[in-house]
Amino acid sequence: MNATLARHLRTLGLERSPFPPTPDAVAWFQTAQRDAELVEAAHALRTRAGFVLLTGEIGTGKSTFLRRLLLALEGEDVVTSMVFNTFLQGPDLLAAVLRDFGLEAQGSPAADLETLNRFLVRQWRAQVTCVLMIDDAQNLSIASLELLRLLTNLETGQEKLLQIVLAGQPELRRNLEQPGIRQLTSRICTHVQLDALAADEVQRYVHYRLAAAGNPGTGIHLPAAAARTLHRASGGNPRRIHQIMDRCLYGLYRQPAGDRRIGPSLVRTAAAQAGARPLRRRWPLALTAALLGVSSIAGAALLLVRPGGDVAARVPAAATAPAAPQAGPSDWERCLRALGTASPALQPVDPAWLERLPSRDGVCLRQQTDGWQAAWRPQLRAADFLTVGGDRARLAAVQALLQAQGHYHGALDGLYGARTRAALAGFQQAHALAASGAPDPATLLLLDQLLAAHTPSSPETHHHGNG
Repeated sequence: MNATLARHLRTLGLERSPFPPTPDAVAWFQTAQRDAELVEAAHALRTRAGFVLLTGEIGTGKSTFLRRLLLALEGEDVVTSMVFNTFLQGPDLLAAVLRDFGLEAQGSPAADLETLNRFLVRQWRAQVTCVLMIDDAQNLSIASLELLRLLTNLETGQEKLLQIVLAGQPELRRNLEQPGIRQLTSRICTHVQLDALAADEVQRYVHYRLAAAGNPGTGIHLPAAAARTLHRASGGNPRRIHQIMDRCLYGLYRQPAGDRRIGPSLVRTAAAQAGARPLRRRWPLALTAALLGVSSIAGAALLLVRPGGDVAARVPAAATAPAAPQAGPSDWERCLRALGTASPALQPVDPAWLERLPSRDGVCLRQQTDGWQAAWRPQLRAADFLTVGGDRARLAAVQALLQAQGHYHGALDGLYGARTRAALAGFQQAHALAASGAPDPATLLLLDQLLAAHTPSSPETHHHGNG
């Protein structure tokens, strides 16, 4: 740590930078969903199940997730090659992979592939798992992606010799959807999609980062109103939150130690200095829905709480002229309270996906600048699908539902194995979702709704098989 930064932190009573500009896997902001995704990704690598895809917008924490994944595998029989420079393509990329594994490149792709194959076979015989992690993979050319497909062909009779983690921006997913590399895409066993923080998570995130940096005795605090301002200014993007909050810390020098409050005006000033996007005026929800028209919100319901406390679903009707505002600014908060849970599941959704829900009872919706956000009380969780600590009875009910829809074949064993992943991928494809075979939030909400509507009889659970 440089001397200037050290003095700055001492002035504020901090031991380390709470909002660094670089990935920080030590101060990991834990949520149930993120932890479940990390456990599932690590499990996929340990069991050599296929390759893992990690996508998210710039600044949502992909590099931090990769470093946390490395920490999860630390101390196990795992060797890792990490490639950050994806401007290397084709043979140069392969040579970089060899060098990171401690191997010498031979100068030709054929010889390098043979060198890598011999190394992987030796490690496999020693029961060591080899993992290749590639960050910023959206920069990879089609030829380089085809090279990765060749690397996934290196296998024994039953197991892949090399486990691959591809991390990149959302366009990586679009690159993988090209017909020419569909064989590579078909080998995705887990897709982790990192989203921006929800409004109710921003305050907890900031306080967690401050506590991890030694804040408890300094009294630095972000009140709820300032947290809402920070969410609007940053869009919930962790990197932008760091940029804004780092500027906010400089505005606390004149405040007394033990009671340093970051107010909304300080957040707005810091956001302007940090180059964050300006705050936009928010339209009332009903007016926004009417302006969008039926083409963009067909069937999208907004759950409102009536004065008596009951929750009702209202579907915005098509309108040729703006409707008068009807939804108050607290409807979203009232709806969340009516869900009766302190930790609702949150997920960005689009109208086409909403059309596939059999019911919108128990779902809160609000319009945002880039689409809709749904909140609901989750019955299914990603943790239910974990090999260790999962809920077999609940997963057996999912298998029964998938079987009724023609996607699952075999015993209802309550295990998230190859059959269940394949069935889940078929279910996702049939419902216009990314066919990853992973229990992402959008899939879990749809399964929740279908299970409630289907209510199958309790399946007989067999604790054997390869669900």
